[in-house]
Amino acid sequence: MGRHIITTRGVGRYALVVGVTSLLLAGCTAGAATLSAVGVPSLSLSAPLTALACSTTGSCIALGASGGASGPTTAAQIRNHKGIWSALNVPQAPSASIDAASCAVSNCLVGGTRNSGDLLWSVNANNGATTALTGPAGGVVIQDLSCASDSECVAIDQAAHGLTRISHTTDAGRIWSAPRTLIWASNTNTVLDCTSVFQCYVATTSALHHVTLRKTLNSGITWTILSTPATWTSLSSLDCTVTCTTLVSNATGSSVATQSKLTWKLTPLKFIATSMSCATSVTCLVVGHLASQAAAMAQWKPGAVSNVPLTYVPTSLNSVACAPAVCVAVGVTTTVALRP
Repeated sequence: MGRHIITTRGVGRYALVVGVTSLLLAGCTAGAATLSAVGVPSLSLSAPLTALACSTTGSCIALGASGGASGPTTAAQIRNHKGIWSALNVPQAPSASIDAASCAVSNCLVGGTRNSGDLLWSVNANNGATTALTGPAGGVVIQDLSCASDSECVAIDQAAHGLTRISHTTDAGRIWSAPRTLIWASNTNTVLDCTSVFQCYVATTSALHHVTLRKTLNSGITWTILSTPATWTSLSSLDCTVTCTTLVSNATGSSVATQSKLTWKLTPLKFIATSMSCATSVTCLVVGHLASQAAAMAQWKPGAVSNVPLTYVPTSLNSVACAPAVCVAVGVTTTVALRP
């Protein structure tokens, strides 16, 4: 999540956007106000918002596409550092799907697919200016993005015949390295997090619910498998900025798992979690839904989870992206600002 990537697939028609002050996210002293969120409509009803990212300066983008072949199919909005949301003008993309986004300081990359292959846009997080770029050669769909800086980003995409590949750029997406095929990632769900174009972590969940976490220190030339519990059945979010913090599931439910030397410490959650993003190495926001399908949100800190009460959020939450000063989450029918 380099550092604030979030990728979601199949999100509903609307979005939930959550703003959090940096003081609360960084962890306050005793007596801090309780977090809560109140729902309001999103800016666009024309397409589901499926990709989210926030820059380190506090700007956030939320984008999606309806997948239709005729007429404009994309919807997008941008939040400035003052917390004001406005429509984001993006290129028309017939038959598009937007699946991934990642921001660094002021530059964001957005990825997905369109009728001609990979969809790749660059978005200026300061002014919303959007530019269409060319993705890795021969790509069909960009599935994951992770930007360690405004210029250095890594992408996982698929090519013809279902080949899963990894590529990187050092000039903000204008030129991409020759893709390397990840044979072990075929027919899996992937999660990507990179601290540079050289050091990346990729988690895969197979169709048989087997989770594997790998690390590379040389841009994907070689990979090392990191030990993970055999009881994990999915890994849906990953942040390895310092040590790895993950959102996992097992037979008993969802948990936040933190790496400690050769072991993992699990903090169970009281709801079914779909996404996690970390504002700092010790503060993350987790979203999902209760057994009743009601929306659920919680703030995680090492060994502890604090519930975030939600008002006027009638459906489950599907995705969240955090930067040091702000978090953005996506639901089905509502946008929400989280206030202290």
